[in-house]
Amino acid sequence: MSRAEKRRNARGDIQEGDARQGGPSHAQSETERQAAEMARIVARRAIRRLDVLEWVIFLGGAVLATVAGGLVAWLMVGIAGWDFRATWMGASVLLFVVPGLAAIIKIKRDERSDALRAEARREGREG
Repeated sequence: MSRAEKRRNARGDIQEGDARQGGPSHAQSETERQAAEMARIVARRAIRRLDVLEWVIFLGGAVLATVAGGLVAWLMVGIAGWDFRATWMGASVLLFVVPGLAAIIKIKRDERSDALRAEARREGREG
């Protein structure tokens, strides 16, 4: 076996018998390899799209918090006579940070409970 064949075999590109025989197992492994590559391509594309969607949602939340902060500031200037700019900044930050922290806390709590359930399932199978 040549050095190049050994490298490809070590990476999992070919099976040892496949390189010499070229039989049906070679065709099957090639098909499996192509299917795995297509799955990787589709997964990468989905991950990229989800990343873009995440940023769109994040920016949408920031815009909504800024607009709502302006509305709160406008109302507070009329009611309490507060400074518009300072109230707008403070209200916008509060309207963005408070829901964001609540979401992060919920996500962490869900992750923790999922991990505990998975551990309990593992222990149930092992024990």
